[in-house]
Amino acid sequence: MRLAVVVPLANEESTLEEFLARLLVQLTGDDRVFCVVDRVSRDRTREMVQAWEKRSSQVALVWAPENRCVVDAYLRGYREALNAGARWVLEMDGGLSHLPEEVPLFLRGMAEGYDYVGGCRFIQGGGYTGPWSRYLISRGGGFLANLLLGTRMCDMTSGFECFRREALQAVLAHGIRSRAHFFQTEIKFLMHRWRWKEVPIHYRNPSNSVGGKSLRDAFRNLWALYQEARAA
Repeated sequence: MRLAVVVPLANEESTLEEFLARLLVQLTGDDRVFCVVDRVSRDRTREMVQAWEKRSSQVALVWAPENRCVVDAYLRGYREALNAGARWVLEMDGGLSHLPEEVPLFLRGMAEGYDYVGGCRFIQGGGYTGPWSRYLISRGGGFLANLLLGTRMCDMTSGFECFRREALQAVLAHGIRSRAHFFQTEIKFLMHRWRWKEVPIHYRNPSNSVGGKSLRDAFRNLWALYQEARAA
């Protein structure tokens, strides 16, 4: 398998058909989409993925009722992709916040020999549409992370990203502390030690806010990463 696309899904019945149709035309017959669904999803998302699975060998349902948080969904998808033998693993959102038409940008970077290609909203050619509060959190959080961790990525919180197999295995071997959205910053901190690049993406944010629990998780784990960076 050349590429596995890992897509955690929750209550996506209104966008799933369009998302998968647009995504599959960007892939080859050697690629596969792993749709991770758990008990958070209470609409017809699971049944719709099952229907796609029956008519397309490129779509696989990963039913994960054991998941306890969003990070569990991503990690389960990563493991499924690696166990299936994928050479590259691409992570993206299934609610059309990430554009399937931008997938080739990541694949081009992987073909150039990079270990990690991260989507960036804040470089030339990228863009963001959504609440200013989320924009400020992403920009401010990225600035603080770069300052404390010694990283240099322009977008330290994006979740549209692609890994070479060995790089993702290193992430799983290291482990992820965060149980909320900060886990993306943890991953980028680890990938900064590998050969990486950023590509411009256009992001549409459907969420209005980040909860206080997620922010507390972020600050707690940022401090832990800061200590790890100083000890390195």
